[in-house]
Amino acid sequence: MVQPFLFLCSVSKMEIFNSLMMLLIMGQFFIQLGVSVIPVSTIYSPDGDVIDCINRADQPAFNHPLLQNHIIQEYPTGMPQIERDVQKNWQIWHETGENCPAGTIPIRRDLEPKVSHKKQPKVHEVTNKATTGHKYAIAYMQNRQKVYGTRATLNVWTPIVESSIDFSLAQIWLASGSYETADLNTVEAGWQVFRWRYNDSQPRLFTYWTADGYNNTGCYGLDRPGFVQTSSTIAIGAAIGRTSTFGGTPFDMTLQIWKDPFSGHWWLALGPNIVPIGYWPATIFTTLSDHATTVEWGGEVLYRNLSGANTVAQMGSGEYADKGYGKAAYFCNLKVAENNHTLLPVQDFSLRADYPKYYTVKKSSNRNCGNHFYFGGPGPQRSGAVRGTVVSAFCLVFVFYFI
Repeated sequence: MVQPFLFLCSVSKMEIFNSLMMLLIMGQFFIQLGVSVIPVSTIYSPDGDVIDCINRADQPAFNHPLLQNHIIQEYPTGMPQIERDVQKNWQIWHETGENCPAGTIPIRRDLEPKVSHKKQPKVHEVTNKATTGHKYAIAYMQNRQKVYGTRATLNVWTPIVESSIDFSLAQIWLASGSYETADLNTVEAGWQVFRWRYNDSQPRLFTYWTADGYNNTGCYGLDRPGFVQTSSTIAIGAAIGRTSTFGGTPFDMTLQIWKDPFSGHWWLALGPNIVPIGYWPATIFTTLSDHATTVEWGGEVLYRNLSGANTVAQMGSGEYADKGYGKAAYFCNLKVAENNHTLLPVQDFSLRADYPKYYTVKKSSNRNCGNHFYFGGPGPQRSGAVRGTVVSAFCLVFVFYFI
């Protein structure tokens, strides 16, 4: 057996220097690609995504000033630590058959790093900042005393969003605080189509959080410190493998966010088997550190229309809520945990559609889905403007030649 000091003596200074230089070059290479640590392994997805498997302890969350000495909670309290998995090939990168090793987490590499990690550009007033250009068709329960979690099943679609800086999503929110006092805290998760962020129009799993009404805190996924990932099988930001088709069999996903009764962290889980993905530590929040007061489910579109050309920005399937099952997007099997931390079926909820000309929401109820709702719509339509332009041009030609 070669002793370590004998091995070191047998290596020349030049070889050591070359090895150190190679590590330095590799480090610089990964930093340029938006990777702050050298991955344990890398998986190349068929859709062009690059998934880096990094050691769990090296994830961005621990750069948060409030998480410097954070001890990772391995598993939610009270949940049996059995092998849980989502559906086969739930995300496109799963099609490779490759997995991240135990003790690592998959992080989608941002090949074109963006400056902003927020949901919207900055403006001066807090409420306007968070809502300008945003259009909603949602169900909600607000002004509750104490909410400790929610679960819902939503189907996945590929809405058309023509402008790269607009997005369309379906998600669940848990919130506390308000815009007016700049202490709105939220945890959010769902699917999103956002070309500016992901460089394509595929629906992708996303998470978001804020602790001050989207002002200075919060971000998507693992872009900035905050969310602690524990799963080695799900990559936040990666494309979902299947989607629903109009008139066909819907493809849906189940999401659950709940507050761990002992650690206080807000856990996120995916799928009917409730596969834990990770959690938002309670210490990064203020009004949400103990409980939520509002639950929301539904669709959101960011439609800026900066070009003035009335680009298309669909929500859900692109169809109005009254189209119903197989045609419109839905949320079903809604559950909420209140006073005793137990998730129970929702008996009633309110609806909100702030632009019903573009996007609608409608209640429904049946044995399979309980009290649920449909939502969505085509959004502003360019076709009317195009037809108007054509008609106007025809009239001008008519006037020019015949009058």
